[in-house]
Amino acid sequence: MNKTTLKAIRKRLDEEREFLITKLNGNDLSIDDSETPDPVDLAVRNYSKNVLLAVSENESRQLALIDEALRRMDDDEFGKCQNCEKDITPKRLEAIPWARYCLDCQELVEQGLLDDE
Repeated sequence: MNKTTLKAIRKRLDEEREFLITKLNGNDLSIDDSETPDPVDLAVRNYSKNVLLAVSENESRQLALIDEALRRMDDDEFGKCQNCEKDITPKRLEAIPWARYCLDCQELVEQGLLDDE
């Protein structure tokens, strides 16, 4: 992979990382118990909190994948499948710059045939 492409991918990863950090820092999962809500309001509030928590977990996971991709860049391991060590296609990295696996190995992960560390 040429240096220009690698630089552009690093920039995109850095921008996505900053976006996720800002978003995660803005998520307020606290519940205001200053007044006693009626049961419907309480149910809606709890549901909203659970949805926000699930979204936060997904964003935290994506942030970890981005950090991992940046470390692989620093270690000159970026763009190599972490299972078979073949090159990940540039189009895949363009679409998902934090990709850890080539398409074949990613399919194995999704089928449960390869452990996604």
